[in-house]
Amino acid sequence: MSFKLRFALRFTAVVAFILLSCFIAIYFLYANFRQEEFTKRLHHEGEEFYGFYQKQIQYKSPVELVFFNEIQKNILAGEEIVILDSIQKAIFTYPTTIQLAPYQKMINDLQANKELERMIGERFYANVYFPSDKVNVLISGIDLVGQQQLSRLIWILALGFTLALLVTAILSYWLSRSFTAPLLELGKQMGDITGSDLKKRIPENAQIAEVNLIAGKFNAMLARLEKTFEFQRSFVHHASHELRTPLATMLSHTESALKNQLSEEEYRTVLASLQQDQERMIELTNSLLLISQFEQQSFDKAWPVCRVDEILYDKISISVKMFPDIGISLVFKNTPSSDSDLNVRGNEALLKSMFSNLIRNGYLYSMNKKVEIILEFVQNDILVHVETRGEHLSEEEREKIMIPFFRGQQARQKASGVGLGLTIVHRILNMHKGSLTYTPMPNQINRFTVTLPKATP
Repeated sequence: MSFKLRFALRFTAVVAFILLSCFIAIYFLYANFRQEEFTKRLHHEGEEFYGFYQKQIQYKSPVELVFFNEIQKNILAGEEIVILDSIQKAIFTYPTTIQLAPYQKMINDLQANKELERMIGERFYANVYFPSDKVNVLISGIDLVGQQQLSRLIWILALGFTLALLVTAILSYWLSRSFTAPLLELGKQMGDITGSDLKKRIPENAQIAEVNLIAGKFNAMLARLEKTFEFQRSFVHHASHELRTPLATMLSHTESALKNQLSEEEYRTVLASLQQDQERMIELTNSLLLISQFEQQSFDKAWPVCRVDEILYDKISISVKMFPDIGISLVFKNTPSSDSDLNVRGNEALLKSMFSNLIRNGYLYSMNKKVEIILEFVQNDILVHVETRGEHLSEEEREKIMIPFFRGQQARQKASGVGLGLTIVHRILNMHKGSLTYTPMPNQINRFTVTLPKATP
């Protein structure tokens, strides 16, 4: 079922319920009003009749009563009157042929309640009590005019309900079409966008703010998708390029060695070159596998608590063995208030790999092969600053340092690599709810800051 039809049906159903409730209330209120009016009329007729009856008794003449009878024929339908004395005995009936059986229960009830009013079938009954004479006048009649008016009211309400419902259904469907037209246009514009033209954007010029909001969110999603697609294309391009280069070199050296008769020393040179290319391919493959694994992992509350200083001391010790000429130091910018300030929750092996990449990058790309690590403690985070001396990164390079395979000008000049070190660091920190930032410091100092949240109990 379409939204337009669903909206029209539900809106019509709501309006129908409201109208039906109002019309039923109107009918019963009017019926109650007619009943009260007719009951008042019965009381008035009873009082008036008793006045005529008293005159008849006083003057012993039926003239007044005959005159009253002629008047009553044109006023009340089926009028019946019973006058009871103080002992509830009928002393007068009108008409004279009236049957007292239907009045017997009401006559008995007059002992307890003089203000008697009730309705049996379509006939209304009322009692008028005259305390001075201790007389009860029971009067009844049929409200034919009221019944006709109620019947007419039912037809009017039914017709009004039908017409109102029909108009509501038409208007609600028209309103739903006008409301959904911008959404349908938005859907059409969304359908025109394919993976090949993600740069296209939906105009945010609709008259409905909510539609503009959806368009804005969709455009923001397109921007993220475009960025992701660009990243994937760049990743595949650079990965294939990085793999193709050593493979082509290896093939060239192998073909040259097979075609030519080389000396033992020349064979050793070829094998050494092949070994370098193989090591580069292994490094690249391992890095790509790490990145692929990190995409599938996320923060785990069950990870154990690790001490950052112990991890750093361990990596410093290993780095000194790997790079004998490295100058590395660890200092504390401020003193931790307790041992818990040094604790983070995470995967120790990944954290070690992350710090190893940072130290290695610092050693390879610094001017003097010196790396200084500074530990700083703030309210809820641990900051690890890795500082090296070298030329500052340009604005363009700062925006791209986390992109896989990107290597800055200084990196391309100083050392070989594939440009995945900081990407791996960034992915590991994302898993640990941390972050990596770059800050150029005075005196040609490049600072990479790792922010990790302190472990909570």
